[in-house]
Amino acid sequence: MELIIFKIVVIILLIRIIALQIGHLYIAFNKDGNKMQVDEILKDPEKYVRYDHIEKFIDNMFWVVIFIILIIAAFSGNVTFVNQ
Repeated sequence: MELIIFKIVVIILLIRIIALQIGHLYIAFNKDGNKMQVDEILKDPEKYVRYDHIEKFIDNMFWVVIFIILIIAAFSGNVTFVNQ
């Protein structure tokens, strides 16, 4: 039972991170998304927006790799829970 809950939680976290990644890439590389952020930031806006979201994207990729490793471990049977 614990393994099923673990799998569900890790999959939900992975889906959340992927959704955040899509949002950051949209703002960093889409003209409309970039413009939306530029309107809010007046001092060197395009550089700020691009660098800020690329930094967040790279940080989130770290978590994506960890979640994928956990999912692979859970589905291959390498994660077990011991009741004591």
